[in-house]
Amino acid sequence: MKPLLPLLAAFFLASAPALAQDEAAKIAEGKRLAGINCTKCHNIEAEGESPLTDAPPFREIAKNYDEMELVDGFMEGLAVRHPLMPDWDVTEPQAEELAAFVLSLGSGAKTASDPVVQGFDLLRANCAGCHAIDADSRSPETKAPPFRDVVKRYDPSALEEALAEGIVTGHEQMPQFAFEPEQVTAIVAYLDTLKAQ
Repeated sequence: MKPLLPLLAAFFLASAPALAQDEAAKIAEGKRLAGINCTKCHNIEAEGESPLTDAPPFREIAKNYDEMELVDGFMEGLAVRHPLMPDWDVTEPQAEELAAFVLSLGSGAKTASDPVVQGFDLLRANCAGCHAIDADSRSPETKAPPFRDVVKRYDPSALEEALAEGIVTGHEQMPQFAFEPEQVTAIVAYLDTLKAQ
């Protein structure tokens, strides 16, 4: 009979990359949700001031609340005494994603160095105007396939060359993009998270 401790250590070492990837995907989705719902008033970045002076930057919120407090707050609806703050609520998975993103800001540049988050940010900046880049939303442009469908047809690693040299399609409104090698790596890392869902 093998000793239990080495088996447990091997299990946790083997599962660590998958857990880190899951957490990075949660943070990326939380950032997407915050970008849609919160940036009119709050700064959601690691530095800078909020557009509305009374709205605390998310990095400050991260210092004052733990995960359960944030999840509960998002689930119950964020009703505060400020008249401009909407009373809104989210699903439990969305609350967990928002909380993961907010808390990631408490440790400084944690999200900025994560390739999955970098890939999400690149796609959001360059592609989200037409394509759905997440796991469940609709594409703003009805003829633009959601990226979760693209990764079902093409393995993300097979897209590396096209991303680096420029994606050209027969659709005249599709701009031609060419990304740097480190950007391609980040985009593929993010697309891999969509394929896993």
